[in-house]
Amino acid sequence: MFLLAVVLAAALSLCYRTAEERGLLKTGTELEEELPLCSVKTEEQKAVFTFEVTYETKQASELLNLLTQYGSSASFFVTGEWARANPELAAEILRLGNDVGFLGETCRDMSLLDRREAKEELEAGRELLQSLQTQAGVRQELLFRAPYGEISDELLRQARSAGFTVIGWETDSLDWKGYGTDAVVKLVLQKNQLKKGTIVRFHADAEHTPEAVERILQEMKKTGWQTASFSCLEG
Repeated sequence: MFLLAVVLAAALSLCYRTAEERGLLKTGTELEEELPLCSVKTEEQKAVFTFEVTYETKQASELLNLLTQYGSSASFFVTGEWARANPELAAEILRLGNDVGFLGETCRDMSLLDRREAKEELEAGRELLQSLQTQAGVRQELLFRAPYGEISDELLRQARSAGFTVIGWETDSLDWKGYGTDAVVKLVLQKNQLKKGTIVRFHADAEHTPEAVERILQEMKKTGWQTASFSCLEG
């Protein structure tokens, strides 16, 4: 019985190593690489603010002005529909040192798309971002965020195949819930939320976002904190 147990253990160990070498076994090491990035490694007191833009133009401009005023930058994830309607503003976001990433063509749940549909939409998004970067005279990493954070394994693979870095978030400001300015400010500035390299999610379209972001930037400045775009921290 003892010899049988030894032989069985050796066989299982061999199968384990073979499966891992062939990429058939998930050990946990690969999992982190397969998930969207939710934070950036940095020793600086900086967080990554991200703004999702689907239809609002006035508030997007207001947020851009606030970031410039405080010497900060952020990552704007825009729909293809919005970017095509506002190419000058999208290019200006880039020229001022911010990221412009892709949020899908119309901010629908892309995890429900089949392989062909996802591939076509992502390739169109890639071409759009490259065109905007050319217009702005900048070159930066291609970023993608799945609308509503809904991402399937297939969508993740298609996004990476199209050349995108997939960005999630670690902290959701919950500005989209309409709880008011105070609630957004309090949530983002909590010690367990504001961490080095954390990616924070905002919506440019939410009613209280500009006012909340201004107050957050004011408080961060007092304590030596700053927000930076994903590309700035990664670079």
